[in-house]
Amino acid sequence: MKKIKQLVLASAVLAAPFLAHADLKSMDDSALAGVTGQDGISIAGDFKASIGAVVYTDKIDDTKSGSLRLENITLTGPGGTALKIDDANPLTVDVVTTKIGTADTQQLALGLPGMTGDVSVGAIKVGDTSAASIGSLTVSNLNMAGSQVRIWGH
Repeated sequence: MKKIKQLVLASAVLAAPFLAHADLKSMDDSALAGVTGQDGISIAGDFKASIGAVVYTDKIDDTKSGSLRLENITLTGPGGTALKIDDANPLTVDVVTTKIGTADTQQLALGLPGMTGDVSVGAIKVGDTSAASIGSLTVSNLNMAGSQVRIWGH
């Protein structure tokens, strides 16, 4: 009796995948055109960013160049906390089609969420890395809510 129960159980387990596919039907293109779904990704989390330096170098002529160096750059939320992007209003990543001239161009679209934070630059130097700083810079309450960045090759 025990072996019969095991055999029935094993048969049911083996038959389950076939029964699950019993009602699947193929769709033609016109039926498939009416189907909608979701695509893209959303990104949320707590972020703190720091950059050691950003250097812009401008070539004056074949023998000279000048540079601007921004050091100790940070991006934080209010009061130095982490910049928060919550689940209800995430950064979105999607593919969109935009007409550029006469051609349809697919683009990567980054939808920026509501996030308020501060960007600070600890030192601004003109010339080489040993130059004295001419000051610092802070951008407070930076909010890019509703902005979209589109990226594509050409």
